[in-house]
Amino acid sequence: MSDKLRWWEDPEQVSLLWKRLQAIHVDRRDFIRVVAAAGGATGAAMAAAACRGGEAEPTTAPPGAVTPPPAVTPTPPTAVGPTPTPGAAASPAAEGELAEQQVLRTNVEEEPQSFDFNKDLYAGGDAVVFAQLAMFNTNNEAVPDIAERWEPNEDASVWTFYIRKDTFWSNGDPVTAHDYEWSWKRQLNPETQATYAGFLYDIKNAEKYNNADPSVTVDDVGVKALDDYTLEVTLEGPRGYFPILAAYIAAAPAHRPSVEKFGDQWTEPQNIVCNGPFKLVEWKHDEYFVLEKNDKYWNAKNITLQRIERPIITPDAAFLAYENDEIDILYRAPLGQLERVQNDPELSKQMQKYNLYGTWYLVPDPNFEPYNIKEVRLAMGHAIDRETIVRDVLKGLGTPAYTMNPPGMPFYIEDTFPEYTEYNPDKARQLLQGTPYEGGRNWPSGMTLTQRREGDAEAAVGSAIIAMLKDVLGMELEHVIGEPRETYDRMWAHQIPLMWVRWYIDYPDPANTLFQVWYSKQPSGHRHSWANDEYDQLVLQANGETDPAKRLELYKRAQEIQLADGAAIYVYNPWNYALVKPWVTNLPRDKDGNFTPAWNIFIRDYDYYKILKH
Repeated sequence: MSDKLRWWEDPEQVSLLWKRLQAIHVDRRDFIRVVAAAGGATGAAMAAAACRGGEAEPTTAPPGAVTPPPAVTPTPPTAVGPTPTPGAAASPAAEGELAEQQVLRTNVEEEPQSFDFNKDLYAGGDAVVFAQLAMFNTNNEAVPDIAERWEPNEDASVWTFYIRKDTFWSNGDPVTAHDYEWSWKRQLNPETQATYAGFLYDIKNAEKYNNADPSVTVDDVGVKALDDYTLEVTLEGPRGYFPILAAYIAAAPAHRPSVEKFGDQWTEPQNIVCNGPFKLVEWKHDEYFVLEKNDKYWNAKNITLQRIERPIITPDAAFLAYENDEIDILYRAPLGQLERVQNDPELSKQMQKYNLYGTWYLVPDPNFEPYNIKEVRLAMGHAIDRETIVRDVLKGLGTPAYTMNPPGMPFYIEDTFPEYTEYNPDKARQLLQGTPYEGGRNWPSGMTLTQRREGDAEAAVGSAIIAMLKDVLGMELEHVIGEPRETYDRMWAHQIPLMWVRWYIDYPDPANTLFQVWYSKQPSGHRHSWANDEYDQLVLQANGETDPAKRLELYKRAQEIQLADGAAIYVYNPWNYALVKPWVTNLPRDKDGNFTPAWNIFIRDYDYYKILKH
């Protein structure tokens, strides 16, 4: 294999891919999983280095450690699943006869803005109505879709995609290389004002064209249909990873005649023409939309579902809709119903519970009052009852956290460091003695606890923390739940005095948690403002330590330094659950057997499901 095709070993190419995926808000965890799918442990280590803006750590793990996920060897598709991709996996089909009408009902939480993913990655519609040149399978590997194959030139600076001749738009038009040339240039056209056009900047002259550089025209952009079924893409340089970009929904096509005839209304159901496995056939705004299988899609014969009904149901009403058999899958089941689900003889069988391998924690920024006083930060750590939060708020859907690494991870620290973390209201109040806030008085006005908008569990715990801090320390905090990206950006800019945030591990090693999250000398920026030279030295040394006992000791010392300074207050390790009706079978699963519903990367779960008679 050409060295340029082993792009996961090239720091420059991995960093470029990270830059492109950041443009569409792919998070670190998903990025590392994608690179690991291509390059195994080496890829995962290089991806982690790209995220932190440094050099990759050695990929040979010390004895007793667990390296990042190994490379996936594609396997033949299972007999019960669809057959579009190598490496696909599905649950064994449940016993029973297939329903005559293959209809899946699952809610969408908000009204879509449109289905024009070529113009707006976050249009909000259902992305399966369009198909890219490639797609991701359940193991996050980029595999053929509309392009039956592709090949690079010698240095991977030019890629040639060969379009299938047996796939069509929903109106019968053939899908051709011209569709992708026109669509990508439409996205890059500055008049389109596509927010995520930067995703395509690896294409030669794409950035200049998108920024209206007068030295280039649309004809200079490096995308060219050599004929109806051959697309040549010339890049700014070697890009061994380019097929990964061609698999993202950000690289979806648009149907040119429809766009030119209907303008921004081209994705209304009476106008839209689709090339994906499903097509939009009905959309009653603010109520529901309906998809039906696109029989003209090349792999339609291997897809069982015929119709997908998506009512717009907000999270707070979705559980009742599931109980009333109005929907068949509830992807994000509510925390408030967990206990009843677990105790219900039927619902408990429909529950898909999974460990998120992460940690939720509180970050009091020492650059803001009153958190500039260490004793205040330590008092907060003793005022939070983690056991009660997990038992009564999370209903057991989690474990108490006292340190950064979640249970089940290598070098998990068993010590809870009770001197800094035990729930002890008296000690918490004593720590305020001698501070301006002694007796729970004189707190600054307008204090807030800020988090990104996520599920009800995270918000419920945030509210519980606020109640505990008021009860024990007299702190008055407003709960601010912000738009995810804007809140994330403000956190990185160190503009949030008290942040309620989480970290899900990218790969199972403390280099991903205690180093990547907290090392303060990252050239690419620092997630939190707290810094300690001794801590930095310890986690840096631990990264290169080969003796597992010594490595664990280094991490313990670093963790204690952080806790002793009240830099973070770890609260719980999250789990989650979904609900799936028993008549929905053939669930897509990854190589480890985990249920893989559509999310940021893999989006093709509809290709798998089969509906039994019920």
